[in-house]
Amino acid sequence: MKKEDLNMSNSDKAAQMKHEAEITRQHARYKIPAKIEIDGREYKIDNWSVSGCAIINLPEEYLHKFAEGKMKFKFDNFETAVDNLKLEFLKYDKYPDKTIMRCRFTDLKPDQRAVLQQIIDSFLEGSIVIQDDILHVVKNQFTYPDRKAKEISHKKAWSILVLIYLVIFVLILFLGYVFYNRTFIVKSIIGYVDTNISMVRSPAPAFIEFLEDVKVGEELNNSKPFAVAKMLNGGMKTLKSPVNGKILNIYIHNDEFRDTGEPILSVVPIGAQIYVVAHVLSKQAEKLKIGDIATVTLPDGKVFKAKIVDMKFPAPISSEKSKGVTNTYANSIDYVKVILKPINFKLTPKQLNESVNVTIDTFRQ
Repeated sequence: MKKEDLNMSNSDKAAQMKHEAEITRQHARYKIPAKIEIDGREYKIDNWSVSGCAIINLPEEYLHKFAEGKMKFKFDNFETAVDNLKLEFLKYDKYPDKTIMRCRFTDLKPDQRAVLQQIIDSFLEGSIVIQDDILHVVKNQFTYPDRKAKEISHKKAWSILVLIYLVIFVLILFLGYVFYNRTFIVKSIIGYVDTNISMVRSPAPAFIEFLEDVKVGEELNNSKPFAVAKMLNGGMKTLKSPVNGKILNIYIHNDEFRDTGEPILSVVPIGAQIYVVAHVLSKQAEKLKIGDIATVTLPDGKVFKAKIVDMKFPAPISSEKSKGVTNTYANSIDYVKVILKPINFKLTPKQLNESVNVTIDTFRQ
């Protein structure tokens, strides 16, 4: 590792940085009902994945701290739980009717991950359904009508006949509704707000010292250093943002040690397009095309229109396996990632990571 002073050349400064546009999630999150117990108190979970969760109304005092929790799932006649989950609280968002604390799971054990993944897989394949915040296991049940013949009056027979016709009419409407939804309506399995984000990472094992007080939401100029990396061997490098943008997340405290490549902070470029990402079943995605208009619903109930601008289809499993074992199943081959641009509606960086519902009526396109 070469020692350099603060007045290094532009090429040297560029070489010290490692950044890339990244998606804001490692795993897709699902609105599967669950609760979590922390320090003896129970809180509802807004959404979760095998990498973390968003907790409703957890006190702000937990922000940037660690804790241990117990995640609970209530089924129709029993309850299961994942104990001893180690949590790191990363972000705290306030809404008019609730607050959301976003956290990640640290040191997730294989058996804990297996339970969480099993619940997600069962939900996606339809063997678990949601009703009134309770998970129900789907069962095949067959009932047979009573075949005993009974004598009834003409008036009663007419009433029964009218009732039968009414039931048939309602059934036809229901079947028509089901047919329309299955044929023309495409809904996202999961959806969230996303954008291109630049990451500032440690160029080498070093202690990172901020040159000034940095806060989430502040603007960074790519020509002005905001921190220095004090190398273990005594050298020092200045750190700059790769782009002109606003700070989205800060991952360290001042003068904290970071190894090579570990994140320091993330930056949203000025003017970056904030868009919606929807994961859609591959078979349903065949009905979609670039330019289709979707209806997007935010967690606060706001609804807006968005246009499909891109569709990212998964690579064949043979190609995925060629990337290495760790990435083989990172993206399910059953889902297509649909990118949507809002129409006459502006999303803000504060809404990044929010779960949304996306519905596309292909019949009206």
